[in-house]
Amino acid sequence: MVAKSTPPQDADSAERSRGLMARARQLLTRGGRRLTRVTLVSTCLMLMMEVGGISAAHAATRVSAEVAGQLRTLQSRLDEGDYDAVGERAEREAKRQRGEVRALYLSLAASARARQGDQAQAARLYAEARRLPGVNASQAREWLRREAMLRLRAGERDSGIARLAEYLHGGSASADDLWLAVSLEANRGDWARAEDWLERASKASAPSGDRLKLAVSVYQQTGRHGAAVALVEQGLGESRDPQDWQRAVALYQRLNQNTRAASTWEAAWAAGVVSGSDAYQQRVDLQLAAGAPARAAELIEAGLSKSATPEGQPLLDDTSALRRQLAQAWTAARDVEHALKAWAVVSQQSQSLEDARQYAELAYDWGRWETAQQALAAAGERGDDSARHWLLSGVVASQLEQFDPAREAFKKAQARGAEGADAWLKSVAQR
Repeated sequence: MVAKSTPPQDADSAERSRGLMARARQLLTRGGRRLTRVTLVSTCLMLMMEVGGISAAHAATRVSAEVAGQLRTLQSRLDEGDYDAVGERAEREAKRQRGEVRALYLSLAASARARQGDQAQAARLYAEARRLPGVNASQAREWLRREAMLRLRAGERDSGIARLAEYLHGGSASADDLWLAVSLEANRGDWARAEDWLERASKASAPSGDRLKLAVSVYQQTGRHGAAVALVEQGLGESRDPQDWQRAVALYQRLNQNTRAASTWEAAWAAGVVSGSDAYQQRVDLQLAAGAPARAAELIEAGLSKSATPEGQPLLDDTSALRRQLAQAWTAARDVEHALKAWAVVSQQSQSLEDARQYAELAYDWGRWETAQQALAAAGERGDDSARHWLLSGVVASQLEQFDPAREAFKKAQARGAEGADAWLKSVAQR
């Protein structure tokens, strides 16, 4: 015999049972007269049905006093925790009965099996009970819902989802059940069905929290990006969760709305929702993606400043990669002075030939001849002996009216096959 205790999840059922028993006793002595046999049987049956999950309004009353007594006794034992015995007895009695009475015993057995943890068997018992002739339609629908939930708990996902869908299509349903359907279909990747349920679920209860995130995911997967954006913006209003803002930024980026992504992250930073070096670096990256290189460069320089934090520490680590990003940002912004200054630092730090060449090319393109000459000299020291190197060196020397060095450079460029070297050499021959 199982210990006689009422599980926490069945406390409401036990309390309901005790209340109904008290009502039955009151009825038995009402007006100082004993009730008729039919009334007594009906009262016992109503008690069983309300506790066991059958609405009293739909209960059948034409059962024997013996059956009503058995149902009442079994329900009492179930409430006390005698699950094994009740389940076995109820299933055995169900085989002897028909119609609604059989359904009563099956539902009682299902309740016992569910409390034992045998969700699959409980679901099968509810399935059998709801299909019996004479069972009220609304009661059958409620048992269908219980079957669906039990199958889901038992790991019978596909059949559980199918039963839940059948239940939801059958009439009105709670918002919780509708949102459950959305989640289940999304989890198995059926986004079209998830969207169908989402439309109905949203009308029953506006999405918020995790449901809002679920709705956004569904709309993204089905290509309804406008609806997804609208929900994201709705959820950001009072959110202090950095992940919510990060998801919004990711969505905007996915939709190629980079300016919107950058402004959203700036708002999160300004509101203090996000902070720290990683969030700051993301500000830089988003500004670059949004086509605002000057703003990105300003952020980098501010982040490298010792006044970037109240503690007098930089927000960003002064790395070669960051310095290169700064130089590229100023270059993209066509800010000549800042770009050349930044590339000078990059070239000096890396000591690479490619960086010296890049520095020289930019100075040459922008007509900064002295700077270009310095950069070309650095490239030469790092091994640049190309035709292009000597041609540019000659042009720069010529622009600075350094004709002897220019002639020597053009001769080397000519020897290496540089296009245009002959013409340049002739132009400085008489100088």
